[in-house]
Amino acid sequence: MSDVLGESPPGSPSERAAVGRARSQRLLVTLLGDHWHAGRAPLPSGGLVAVLAEFDIAPANARATLARLTQRGMLQRTKEGRRTSYRLTEPAWHILQRGARRIFAATDESTWDGSWTLIAFTVPLEDANQRRLIRARLRWLTFWPLYDATWVTPHDRLHEAREQLSELGVTDAVLLRSTDLELLPDGRARLEAAWRIDEVAAGYQEFLHRYRDLADRAEAGAVPAAEALVARTELVSDWRALVGTDPDLPVEFLPASFPRAEARAMFLSISEALAPLAQKRFEDLVQRLEPV
Repeated sequence: MSDVLGESPPGSPSERAAVGRARSQRLLVTLLGDHWHAGRAPLPSGGLVAVLAEFDIAPANARATLARLTQRGMLQRTKEGRRTSYRLTEPAWHILQRGARRIFAATDESTWDGSWTLIAFTVPLEDANQRRLIRARLRWLTFWPLYDATWVTPHDRLHEAREQLSELGVTDAVLLRSTDLELLPDGRARLEAAWRIDEVAAGYQEFLHRYRDLADRAEAGAVPAAEALVARTELVSDWRALVGTDPDLPVEFLPASFPRAEARAMFLSISEALAPLAQKRFEDLVQRLEPV
């Protein structure tokens, strides 16, 4: 999944501008993940600029967003006459599809087979960007750090982890899968601290509070078509960021009051109700073929 995620509003103008850039990239990635599919023709830049305008993103900033995602290898630019278009690159498409499987998962993993996967790796100290990408990918796979470069998840993620490390060119790594794990007292405390269950629970509670009104209106069919695309995209983007902070623990490790199942049910209900209206609005906007 893309590591473009929203951040809390900072103080200085330069920091606010950076967060604004991150938000526009995050929203466009979410939109393309939802509304573009493999084999679809490239989308006209004018239409994508029009889509981002729905989120109060100015045309100049929208064009800059397209350029940045192209530089990052997420988008491929094509030009025919005066018309410029964009499509997801194949690696970006696969990343988004992997992410979608987790984002739109219908239920928690109801049973746990006791499998643990552990990764220990090293990368050159000067390669900060690669370390950042590895950490983002591992967190999305529900790995969390026990020590500096030793990550663990209570799931069988050996294949996915090997795939991610291969994509990132990491060869100095050890991957282990086991059903045997013994935690000494300080080790258990370290693991529980790494999981940050209270913080994750608070995130789900905040999500429930933020989207309860939209859930009621979506259930009643009271969300107008013009609002559906923005509302659903923000919903999916926020949910993606939220599950990206969740180690996706089996129920054996969670308190009975943990609100993940309730939040997931709300998310799926809203996203399903708004999907047809959002898709139609997206299609209407991207049909604006004027060159940009």
